[in-house]
Amino acid sequence: MRKINKFIICLLLVPIAFISCKDEDKDPFTVAEDETNIAPWVRIKDFQSVVAAGDIASSSFDATVDVVRDNVASWDVTVSLESGGTTIDPVPLTSITSFPADISIPYTDIASLLGITTDDMNGGDFIRFLGTTTATDGRVYTFENYSASITGQPEQLQALNFIVLVKCSPISDATISGTWTLEMEDSFGDGWDGAFVTFEVDGVSTNYTISAGQGGAATHVIDVPAGTSELIISYTSGSFEEEHSYTVETPDGDIRGPFGAPGPDGPGPPPCIN
Repeated sequence: MRKINKFIICLLLVPIAFISCKDEDKDPFTVAEDETNIAPWVRIKDFQSVVAAGDIASSSFDATVDVVRDNVASWDVTVSLESGGTTIDPVPLTSITSFPADISIPYTDIASLLGITTDDMNGGDFIRFLGTTTATDGRVYTFENYSASITGQPEQLQALNFIVLVKCSPISDATISGTWTLEMEDSFGDGWDGAFVTFEVDGVSTNYTISAGQGGAATHVIDVPAGTSELIISYTSGSFEEEHSYTVETPDGDIRGPFGAPGPDGPGPPPCIN
């Protein structure tokens, strides 16, 4: 009986030893230690991720492109524009083959490449940059085929898919500090279906909407403190945009709609009021 028990114990130990050996073969650090398996890592540095809609015509996309190791042959980037539910297909922007490199491309040139003008770039839009990195050994990386779980370098994605947000410009033609009145309407009477107006006061944002319980209208009174240096008012769309409209009364008593239009503005208000 003891011989049988010893035999059973030996049988149990053999697969454990085999698994242990296999685990050693799969040492996760082995790949990372192999220089030939290290991904070509490109970094985008010193770029502004936000540009005001009112400044975009006179601004440029400025950045520095650098690498971690000397295993990058080139970095190519395309650009596209995402505006609401519409996206302009990516077009080639630039190609970098020597690192580090400085980029400075006017947004007017970027708009021209996209077949539009900077007047077509509005608050809430995203300018998306998609990078392609080619290694010196011919390997090609995009955000779609890059796997950080294999290379252990999740930061690589930063150079392969990044955006610049077009932000509404600050209020510049009205008294900022004081009482603002926001009048909102929904023609169907069931709330704003996810849409909202944002008052950003010196970087602190508060969203206002019409809830389903409020139905067809809501009034919000916003007190902007004395000494406020910057106020940005923006609109974020929801569902059933044809039902939404709103106006803003400034502390000066002026009635305003988005883009300075006399109110009421809508249905389907644009994203900026300035």
